[in-house]
Amino acid sequence: MHKTSILIAMLAIFGVHGAAQDDAQYQTWMKSMQPTVGAIRNAADNAAAAADATKLADTFGKVAIFWKAKNADDAVKFAETARDAAKAIAAGSGDKAANLQTIQRTCGGCHSAHRGGAAPNFTIK
Repeated sequence: MHKTSILIAMLAIFGVHGAAQDDAQYQTWMKSMQPTVGAIRNAADNAAAAADATKLADTFGKVAIFWKAKNADDAVKFAETARDAAKAIAAGSGDKAANLQTIQRTCGGCHSAHRGGAAPNFTIK
């Protein structure tokens, strides 16, 4: 019985620690996006933006996985839509400006639904 209690306590501690670690990583991803989007915006064309667009697509892929684990289907859809727009820029397909608008629109939608608090202390809700 005592071993079971210890095991449950350890799982609870590691589960909370894992969630906090995931949230910290998520915040790092969010903070990396604005400069990356800016670099894509300032690139002369899709070819010049390809490396940053690939980085952004990868980040949105991680964000989608984060939200899947939280069963937030709308946030997963936002992240996947933005990821696909970033992939299109990286591949040189479609209009860069239109894909950037898609990315920014999905960011805004997800922030409205899942970001609480105020700058600089936003929270995940």
